[in-house]
Amino acid sequence: MPIGEVIESSTRQFVAEVYRDQPPPAFGSWVRVVQPDGRTIYGLVSHVEMGSVEPGRRPMALGRSPDELRREMPQVLELIRTTFRAQVLAYEDPDGRIHQTLPPYPAGIHAFVEACPLEIVRRLGRPYDFLRTLVQNPDPAVPVDDLLVAVLRQIHDGHSDPEREQALIEAGRVLSRLLRDDHERLQAILRRVV
Repeated sequence: MPIGEVIESSTRQFVAEVYRDQPPPAFGSWVRVVQPDGRTIYGLVSHVEMGSVEPGRRPMALGRSPDELRREMPQVLELIRTTFRAQVLAYEDPDGRIHQTLPPYPAGIHAFVEACPLEIVRRLGRPYDFLRTLVQNPDPAVPVDDLLVAVLRQIHDGHSDPEREQALIEAGRVLSRLLRDDHERLQAILRRVV
């Protein structure tokens, strides 16, 4: 079920607006955009933002609870929108093969965005090549270590008990090589995962 719609797009990232009746995706969660040509683009949510529909106009404090606002001033909530930015890290070709690299084309404007089910999160794991993109070419507006913690949580939570620890160990090994054996940084990231 779609949670939103693409409103800006490039091969590296896309921005989507969340539908009013849907909760926004969590920071560090995987989302997907199915393209008309059969490709599926996978992105990692790197930023979630709530704000005014009108640029330059900021919401004001009204001193009411969310329930009171819905009951007494529902028009105010119509002026608020939620958007999120996803860093593109992989795509699936029409034959079902997942490539952990940038897609040949960006997601289409007004394409539907869906949260990835756990079986897709598991398929996006090994060999963890997307971690290289996150470490070496991070979204400049996002603390990369926090995004790494979030994606490692997704890896951990996306596997069942017997595989959970092994998947996290494999991702940790890849991350250790990418961080050039900066053990303090790696430990700081891993301590926050579980």
